[in-house]
Amino acid sequence: MTQQEVIAGYDAIAPTYDALVQADEWMRQVLWEHYISVFQPGQHVLDVSCGTGIDTLFLAQRGIHVTAIDISPGMLARLQSKVAGEELAGRVATHVLDFADLATWPSESFDGIISAFAGLNTVSNLAPFAADAARLLRAHGRMVLHMLNRFSLWEWLSLVKHRQWAAARRLGGLRSRIFMVGGRAVQHYLFSPAEAYRQFFAGQFRLRRAYSLGALRPPPINGRIPTPVVAALDALELHLRARRPVVNWGRFFVIDLERREV
Repeated sequence: MTQQEVIAGYDAIAPTYDALVQADEWMRQVLWEHYISVFQPGQHVLDVSCGTGIDTLFLAQRGIHVTAIDISPGMLARLQSKVAGEELAGRVATHVLDFADLATWPSESFDGIISAFAGLNTVSNLAPFAADAARLLRAHGRMVLHMLNRFSLWEWLSLVKHRQWAAARRLGGLRSRIFMVGGRAVQHYLFSPAEAYRQFFAGQFRLRRAYSLGALRPPPINGRIPTPVVAALDALELHLRARRPVVNWGRFFVIDLERREV
């Protein structure tokens, strides 16, 4: 698939993107709590593959300057409209840019970097991004990445329930999967938290935290599960999400990285 086809797919879903991710608002709330524990007003954060800027706006509203990049002009147009409506232009800068093209940006430009909801999963080799990120961050800068996980406990349980034994056995070994985005088949590459850190980030970053999201809490499609049960599973996940094996069971995972001293 060409880059232009990928761009066309994300441009196509830009008008409805916020509604599409609404079901996982609880996950976004966890990320926001994480962000405000790491980043302070007055700092400058780079939002990589920002989409329509849901996280960008959250940070900007709290006095953090944000540079937001995305490959999709349609996504950025939605963000720019929001920024104008909330009079945040002084805190938000936007660029239509592939994160593979960050190599030309000045060193030590940012206090932090974020990327959420699988923006980094469209690339098989994140080593160039890791090198760019380490160069762009100031000393002790933090990077919080939210990525698709290779194995999902709830998906595995669904496959077992429907006696799809072969698919259940293969699930944890898949290196990539195709997801439809705006009617286009977009390949996403999958990693576990430990694998992503060791393979791409360990050389330039220290791992501060790693945890799963959606490991024990059921996905939105499991709407028949009673609300008290969902709440109990959510509370249990909060307690266990950074521990093995639960850290490897989520639909997504988060890794919080600190730039090592040069």
